[in-house]
Amino acid sequence: MKRLLFIPLLFCVTLCLAQNKVSIVPEEPMEMPISGHYAGWIKGELSTYGGCNFNENGEKIYYPKAYGASVKVPGGVVYLGGMNAQTSLEECIFINEKDSTSTSLPSLPKALDNFAATYNDGVIWVAGGESNGVPNKEVYALSISGKRKGESGKVEGENRGVWSKVAELPDECRLQPCVAVQNTVSGKALFIFGGYQPKTESMAPMVHTDGVYMPIVELQKGNTAPTQWKRTAQTLAWGANNERKQYLQAIVGTTCTPVGYSHVMFFGGVDHDIFLEAITDQPYDYHNHEPEWYKFRKDVLIYHTVTDSWGLLPGNSLLARAGACLTPKSGGGWSYSGGELKPRVRSNDVTHIEVSNEKNFGWINWSILIIYLAAMLGMGFYFMRKDKGSEDFFKGGGKIPWWAAGISIYATMLSAITYMTIPAKAYNTDWTYYPMLWMILLVSFPVIKYYLPYFRKLNVTSAYEILEKRFNLFTRMLASTLFCVFMIVRMAIVLYLPSLALTAVTGIDIYTCIVLMGLITIIYCTMGGVTAVIWGDVVQGIILVFGAIFAVVYLAMGTEGGISGCIEIALENDKLRLFDFSNSWSQATWWVIILGGLANNLISYTSDQTVIQRYLTTSDEKSAGRSILINGIMSVFVSVAFYMIGTGLYTFYKTHPAELDVTMQQSDAIFPFFMMSQMPAGVAGALIAAIFAATMSTISSNINSVATAFSIDFWKRFRPSTSNNKLVV
Repeated sequence: MKRLLFIPLLFCVTLCLAQNKVSIVPEEPMEMPISGHYAGWIKGELSTYGGCNFNENGEKIYYPKAYGASVKVPGGVVYLGGMNAQTSLEECIFINEKDSTSTSLPSLPKALDNFAATYNDGVIWVAGGESNGVPNKEVYALSISGKRKGESGKVEGENRGVWSKVAELPDECRLQPCVAVQNTVSGKALFIFGGYQPKTESMAPMVHTDGVYMPIVELQKGNTAPTQWKRTAQTLAWGANNERKQYLQAIVGTTCTPVGYSHVMFFGGVDHDIFLEAITDQPYDYHNHEPEWYKFRKDVLIYHTVTDSWGLLPGNSLLARAGACLTPKSGGGWSYSGGELKPRVRSNDVTHIEVSNEKNFGWINWSILIIYLAAMLGMGFYFMRKDKGSEDFFKGGGKIPWWAAGISIYATMLSAITYMTIPAKAYNTDWTYYPMLWMILLVSFPVIKYYLPYFRKLNVTSAYEILEKRFNLFTRMLASTLFCVFMIVRMAIVLYLPSLALTAVTGIDIYTCIVLMGLITIIYCTMGGVTAVIWGDVVQGIILVFGAIFAVVYLAMGTEGGISGCIEIALENDKLRLFDFSNSWSQATWWVIILGGLANNLISYTSDQTVIQRYLTTSDEKSAGRSILINGIMSVFVSVAFYMIGTGLYTFYKTHPAELDVTMQQSDAIFPFFMMSQMPAGVAGALIAAIFAATMSTISSNINSVATAFSIDFWKRFRPSTSNNKLVV
């Protein structure tokens, strides 16, 4: 179906609160124009070595070698392989970044040129290229972890390790590819992007328009067969500046780097159509055009490993080079040096590149958030005036409506971590964890029939009073102590993790987030007791639910093709899968989810003071049973919205890949980032308030439950003469 007309209007009123920015600034040029060189930051300066150019007679000159690879490693840089005028090379040299001394590393298994290399977690990876004109299909790895000794950074001979063949590529030839290690939904993987296959007697010319990848854990087993590689989508990238048209991209003469949690960025390189024509049947005047004719890429090509999609970020002509060298800088960003402006015309330019995502919460969003926080304080003050003693403070006087108690249980169990991680999990994978929520409803029936009457009959305030009656005082004290310690630690985590994500996407200071949520929650739940906590949970639960529903609709309509496009993309990519019927013990298979859900929820709903306390706030057992049941129903049906958000995030960003924050360091921040970058001002503030609400509903319940356990199990137990009024003062 077509997208509804109001959706473009919503995008129009959205404030650009978060957007990627690529900073491209010229630096001091190199002494001579070169391409295919080596580079690294040595002694605080960009140091280049080798490379090649053409003399006046059109002959290629090597200085003394080129077309190898430079890899930044701890303590320095490694120059690998390459070629001179006669042959391919196999040497590997480590250059110390502090004193520029050089040390030989184990030579490559064979001489290589026009290949690609990268470093990650102590391992150098090499793939593609050729050896004296013979294509290289093998992937090699060299472990260098633990090989630095002292401050000199020199490699000790007995610890150098050896190169090992870890896999074979599925393609006949990939000259000048790009290589990167980046996170995927199933862990880190080695990616080999692009490259080309020249025209020979036995091979037709080809420009590879995809990449191949394999999990690192598989590569570490060694000698992996070509059939085990997975392929990325074709390099069809949406145009820069939100242009809704796709262009096929070549990754030849390009350099790349992993960025953030799940992106790879590519700089420079040739135009696909022009280069393919050149290697197929090069026109006689191919070298005689102006640089603009060759259309070397000036925009930044990006690949997202989760949605398997390509996009372009606006760049400029400073990046329009092929065969340049990308060197990471210790202070952040990269140096982009040399390369060619057109075939046979080299450059000595050096360009500094940085990528950032500008964030601004905005006064409208701040206003919405402040109004919400003020309302929570007002609620605490209102119920403080109505509390008459400890019975009201700890049990709400038994006057809480069953539906309010049920919503409170749901809001308590749904922390901000859940509010963000469920969408993030569905975005990264599928719905295989959703059946775990069915177990909440299933567990509700034995809890209502067997456990609830027991708690109501004993009329306990603390759940751990039962342990003294059933066993002894020590058991009660131990259980209550462990509960209090666990809840205090849990509150720290529940406050810290959402604050970390909110800081990353909104720019709000992390300490401000923690202090705002923690302080206001303490004030209103201390003033109003469990009554304020429960009614606060009701308000916060409503915000959570309606915010989630709005986000689902907005995401679906914002996906290319609207709701039908969203469903189609989700089905094509198996994002709605509910069950994994494999026999794995380490995966989220159906029986692991079912058994784990039963055990986890049975523990929570039969021994957690924060939940059991709700059972005692209603007027009778029947009402308490209804509250448990409504919580189970909400867990099953309302939580569908959170999984739909995750699926919607996937479909939206698969069709809008350039809208993602390429610097994002954790996938859990994807939903807050969408709120800030795509939602209209005000709505974004309300949804951020929903995350605050989810945090505060959990914290308030934890604080009140810890206060109840301490007051009843310790203070009242050892000072029984304390009056009810003094107990809550």
